[in-house]
Amino acid sequence: MADIRSRFERSGILGPPEEAMDFSLELGREVLGRTPDALRAMLSDLSEAWTTGDEGPGTWSPNQVVGHLTHIEECDWIDRTRVILEHGTDRAFDPVDREAGFARFKGWSLVDLLDRFASVRASNLDALGALVEVEDLGRRGVHPTFGEVTLGQLLATWVVHDLNHLGQIVKAMAKQYAQAVGPWREFLPIIDAP
Repeated sequence: MADIRSRFERSGILGPPEEAMDFSLELGREVLGRTPDALRAMLSDLSEAWTTGDEGPGTWSPNQVVGHLTHIEECDWIDRTRVILEHGTDRAFDPVDREAGFARFKGWSLVDLLDRFASVRASNLDALGALVEVEDLGRRGVHPTFGEVTLGQLLATWVVHDLNHLGQIVKAMAKQYAQAVGPWREFLPIIDAP
């Protein structure tokens, strides 16, 4: 397995990119605008075995991830953007319960949850366009754990948060076939990724 991992690392599939991008409102919006469609493409009309399976204790199923994304979409990104723009460092962000979406959306169908996420995301992207200019990205706010952060960091985190959870969904789904792939597991590092 280590030999396979080193091949992936050398190819650039694993490990950090050699040159990271600076945050860009335009490039960030490209990802943020596509996430609802990516989620629909991955999860719509799948059997519950795919959407409710997780990676084991303490991990989230694809359905739970969508609940989390929807809850965070409702109460985090634009709310915190407004706090920075209106209060700067005079007021800290309200803490966010990362698992509150599990209870909030309990009993919702995945289709309804995906629709809710898409609707709130569209509204938030409209708000982002109306609220934030490039020159605002250096403005500062206060995170309850990290201390001072910039608006650019918050918005970059929104983008990477989407990508992180898309990867989490893919990984949870791949691990459902951890045994079924047999000896090919050696070539599928996603199955053993933490």
